[in-house]
Amino acid sequence: MTTTYERAEIPADSSDADDLAKLGYQQKLHRTMSPFTSFCLAFSMVSINTGVITLFSDPFNRVGGIGVLLWFLVIPFVSCIVLVYAHLSARIPVTGYAYQWSSRLVNKSYGWFTGWIAMISFMAGTSGTAAAIGSVFAPEIWANPTQGQVQALSISATILVCAINIFGIKIASRINDIGAVVELLGTVVLLAGLITGVFFVFGVRQGFSLLVDTTPASGTPLSLTTLALAMLLPVNVLLGWEGAADLAEETLDPRRAAAKAMIRAVAISSIFGVAMFALLALAIPGPVTDFLAHPENPVIGIVRQRFGNTAGLLMLFVAFASIFACLIANMAVATRMIYALSRDNMLPGSKLLMRVNERTGTPVAAIVVVTAIAIVMNIANGGFVAAIYSMVGLTYYLTYFLTLAGVYMAYRRGRIPSAPIGAFGLGGWLVPTIGVGVLWTLVVIATFSIPDESHPGAYMTMFMLAVGATWWLLKLRGDLAAGRAGPPVA
Repeated sequence: MTTTYERAEIPADSSDADDLAKLGYQQKLHRTMSPFTSFCLAFSMVSINTGVITLFSDPFNRVGGIGVLLWFLVIPFVSCIVLVYAHLSARIPVTGYAYQWSSRLVNKSYGWFTGWIAMISFMAGTSGTAAAIGSVFAPEIWANPTQGQVQALSISATILVCAINIFGIKIASRINDIGAVVELLGTVVLLAGLITGVFFVFGVRQGFSLLVDTTPASGTPLSLTTLALAMLLPVNVLLGWEGAADLAEETLDPRRAAAKAMIRAVAISSIFGVAMFALLALAIPGPVTDFLAHPENPVIGIVRQRFGNTAGLLMLFVAFASIFACLIANMAVATRMIYALSRDNMLPGSKLLMRVNERTGTPVAAIVVVTAIAIVMNIANGGFVAAIYSMVGLTYYLTYFLTLAGVYMAYRRGRIPSAPIGAFGLGGWLVPTIGVGVLWTLVVIATFSIPDESHPGAYMTMFMLAVGATWWLLKLRGDLAAGRAGPPVA
């Protein structure tokens, strides 16, 4: 069976605007992102510092030190999803990524549900990242911060990032580049210090037996459920890399740049993530249970106790730069998904949300909407990161599942388009990679849905799915049938 249908090959030297025109759209967003900036965006969306700093204690509380080894379970499965997304980004380089892919490979209604869930995931991710800023840094400003102070810090960061995104992708991406470089360099320095300390300097540290210890610090019994929930730390960290594909219309040579950016971001984040988590665990001073019970953020606490207050301040700076860059990237990709859906008349208020400021090249109304929703979500969730993260992970993995299933359906029908010579492609490995990715998404979706503590995020996700289905039934289905909505699918 052929794996492609014949569309005109895109010449390698064709302009990006001409390439976009062949997919049915005029160039309106400003195309300024280099391949390096595309990588920085994907790396910032993953932001290993955001995940490790905010969720470091979770695996220890659930399953003990063996939680470190769960990274080695998660990384290969996540890589399968990344490779399929890279395959698609080289063939359909359009803002709105999963929505566009699903619409063109399956049908417009299928694309709507994929795009709706992806939009929700990015908006929840924006709120969750803002909440992380409040929860991590409020204790550094106030001795005993109140919930209102935590929320105030989160909301202030959201408003500041809103202004940065409105000024234009060029400014936002430059700030994001700086944040990503700071995170990269800071992580390398931290890892070098931890390696030196763990192997040669620290007198009192954890033994390597910690990495196979199965005694939960919380005292709860070890079970399959707690093991699955502990796995969610690397799962939650390795999210968001697809942002590089979502900003395809603002990227130079996106067919090549986006695929490389996603693969490199996940590869580097995986290596740094598992190394950082393992070395920080070994560097914990004294009994693990006593240390994790301390109110100070455990990662900041480890750095301060092992390397001094100055190092602790530098770690705070790196952490802030990392999480702030992550927030900039999250808001950017969320607004582009809204823009992509709106220009196809898929959302209420599409005419307003699709408008692009000619001077800045940004969808200002979409940015304001994402900001407002992120603030409301932050207030509704009491500023607690875990409650929002539960919804973030579930909606991301629902998007992954629908996208992978759509690619398989397209493969069976011979509807996967070709790509330029030299662009990334899986070839005969496409179907096996999809199969492994689909099975993994089902495992993660179940973990984000079935355990009792996952129910708040699952219920909110079900509610948002119902909202999307209602809009489709009452309005969108008729518009799609009449050709008044949806992408210009050939």
